[in-house]
Amino acid sequence: MMVTCQNRTFDLRGDAAACAFVLASTQFNTWLGRMDERFVITAIEVQSVDKRFDGGLLFAKLRAEVTDPEGNRIPGSVFLRGDAVAVFIVLHDGTRDWVVLTTQPRFPVGVFESVEIPAGMMDDRGSFAGTAAREVQEETGLVINHERLTLLDEFAPSGGGSDEFIKLYSYEAAMPPGEIAALQGRLAGAHHEHERMSVLLVPLDELPQHTKDIKALLAYGCYHRWRMEGRRSR
Repeated sequence: MMVTCQNRTFDLRGDAAACAFVLASTQFNTWLGRMDERFVITAIEVQSVDKRFDGGLLFAKLRAEVTDPEGNRIPGSVFLRGDAVAVFIVLHDGTRDWVVLTTQPRFPVGVFESVEIPAGMMDDRGSFAGTAAREVQEETGLVINHERLTLLDEFAPSGGGSDEFIKLYSYEAAMPPGEIAALQGRLAGAHHEHERMSVLLVPLDELPQHTKDIKALLAYGCYHRWRMEGRRSR
């Protein structure tokens, strides 16, 4: 069926219910809304859809017929998942800086205890910073003020296949050593989303030795850059 979305008209193909569901989703509209005008889209096929626990869109596999302005074909496979946030939490105990991480099973990469910074996908419930604060509470038990989050940067982790952009935030707080130690090993996660995770704290300067999470490693570099720029501006 021919549809118009975000000022683009194209043939939307696939199961009628799945097409209507994807067309109404925030993820699809955000993706199309920021699309460079030089992409000429003639058709998009909805190949499959996964839903969240609350009935919203989790993932969609799309295949588009797309060219450049001269008519040259461009690969059009898209794993639509929407944007996400991640938070690099640094706790100061008076003598040392600690990073708050989580461990959880990650079936797609075959890692049962993947070490990562708190992160989550955007939904329709709030702002990027508000979502970040909510994810921190769900995954670590820490309650933070989203107004104290610092935006470090944003990046596209898999631009060859996915629409996802991730905003990286940092959060700093002073905390007594005993309270920091009490966080170690805390069980957390959103049970309604079948999350099983525990909290892991590592010294800031040792972080690269403990994780292969691209979000954590990028945030580590961005955080050090931000601190250096802050010192230079004083």
